[in-house]
Amino acid sequence: MACQSYAPYRGFKIDVQVTTGKTLCLHNVGRRYRVSWAISSSSLPAQKVASFPEQLEFISEQDAFRYAEKRAHTFIDCMHSGNSTIHSLRDGAGGREGVPRP
Repeated sequence: MACQSYAPYRGFKIDVQVTTGKTLCLHNVGRRYRVSWAISSSSLPAQKVASFPEQLEFISEQDAFRYAEKRAHTFIDCMHSGNSTIHSLRDGAGGREGVPRP
C-alpha cells in the first residue's frame, strides 16, 4: 500500500492511500490499483472530516493518486460553496464519515 499526503488545501489536509490488486484479463492476470482518500482539518489533523473508498480501478498508481487528489479538491470546494448535495451526503453516509456543514 502506498500513501501520500498533500499540502493543505483551503484549510484541509488530504491523505491518499493506493492499494495494489490483481484482476483477470483476457490472457493473463493484470495489476490494478484501488484508491481511498480522506480529508481532515489542518488545525485538528486527528479528526477526520470525510473518508472515501473509491470503487474504481486504475491502470497506474500515479493515475490513482491524481484522481484522488482532484476528487478531494472538488469535495472541499463544494463544502466551501455550501453545495446542498454535500450536505445531503452527511445524512446519506455510504461509507462517508460526518461531513460538517460550513
